[in-house]
Amino acid sequence: MSMLQAFTAAARCESFTEAATDLGLTQGAISRQVRALEQQLGAELFNRVGKSVRLTAAGGRYAEEVEKALQAVRLASLDAMT
Repeated sequence: MSMLQAFTAAARCESFTEAATDLGLTQGAISRQVRALEQQLGAELFNRVGKSVRLTAAGGRYAEEVEKALQAVRLASLDAMT
């Protein structure tokens, strides 16, 4: 789950540094989690350009699907609390 959170934050911010600030982690932690996710998937999710990152085509598709799945989990959690 932490890899997915790091990935979605980095995708949203287009920056590992900003994602780290949002999640209260270090930039290195975000970078390691994203790299581990890329290795697990066998796909490059970001193009790294200087200090910014841009989603690859595969990364963009993956980000959309992961966001849908995380939204479903959030809704299910809210539903379970009522």
